[in-house]
Amino acid sequence: CSPACVNGACNSPGVCTCSGGWSGSTCATPICTSVCANGGTCSAPNTCTCTSSWTGATCATPVCSPVCSNGGTCSSPGTCTCTSSWTGSRCTTPVCSPACANGGTCSAPNTCTCASGWTGATCTTPVCSTACSNGGTCSA
Repeated sequence: CSPACVNGACNSPGVCTCSGGWSGSTCATPICTSVCANGGTCSAPNTCTCTSSWTGATCATPVCSPVCSNGGTCSSPGTCTCTSSWTGSRCTTPVCSPACANGGTCSAPNTCTCASGWTGATCTTPVCSTACSNGGTCSA
C-alpha cells in the first residue's frame, strides 16, 4: 500500500484493514469511544490528551493549581467552591459568623482572636484591668 498502513494491514493495493481502535485510509486516526471534552484530543485508542486546565480519562475534571484547601472543591479551572466555613480563592480564609468585633481577627472557622482589652467568642466583652466595685460593670 502506498501510502503505508500505519496501524493495520494492507489487504490489496491501496486498501488498509485497520487494527482495533484505529481508522482512516492509512489507519492513522485513533478512535476514542468517549468524546474528549473541553478541548482534549484523541491521541491514541481510547486515550485523551487534555489541555492544562482539565484532567481525567475524558478531560472532564477541572484543574485548580494550587489545589483547593479545607474541603473546597475545584468547580471549574482555577475556581474553588468552598465549604461554608472557609472563603477566598483557595478556601484558606476562615469564616466567623457573627463577625469578630473590636479589632478581633477570625483565626479559624467561628474562632476569634481578640485584640488587647477584649474577650469573648466575638470579642464583645471588655476586659477591665481593675475589678469594678459596688455592683459596677466593666465597659469599654
